[in-house]
Amino acid sequence: MLPALGCAVGGLVLSGCDAGVKRVPVSGAVTLDGQPLTGGVLHFAPDVSKGNNNRVDCLSPVRGGHYNLLTQAILQKDNGTGAPLGWYKVYLFTDIPGVNIHVNPKFTLPEKTPISVEVVENPPPGAYDIKMTK
Repeated sequence: MLPALGCAVGGLVLSGCDAGVKRVPVSGAVTLDGQPLTGGVLHFAPDVSKGNNNRVDCLSPVRGGHYNLLTQAILQKDNGTGAPLGWYKVYLFTDIPGVNIHVNPKFTLPEKTPISVEVVENPPPGAYDIKMTK
């Protein structure tokens, strides 16, 4: 019985060490020319030029002018709500059937977007609000 208990506790300790990348909640408002955006998928792509080497895609559908990021990663343990800490280039995916979004094309490509955001543990209010133009 004691060896089984030891294995169970050891397994919990080991699994705790392999919990995946730390993520923090990331959400905010999205506006287009000052009005709430009502469609598209917002992406936060790791900005390697600013030291973010995470191999993840953080994304959220935009609904009613708001978003809540989820992380999708290569390793299952890194998936979940929020985003890992670090700098991101923010862009909007608009090629969705039945959705007609007219946004400046510079906001639709990670290599051209002017929007850069740092995900931190304790952001000030509005830190993750995204503003775009036509």
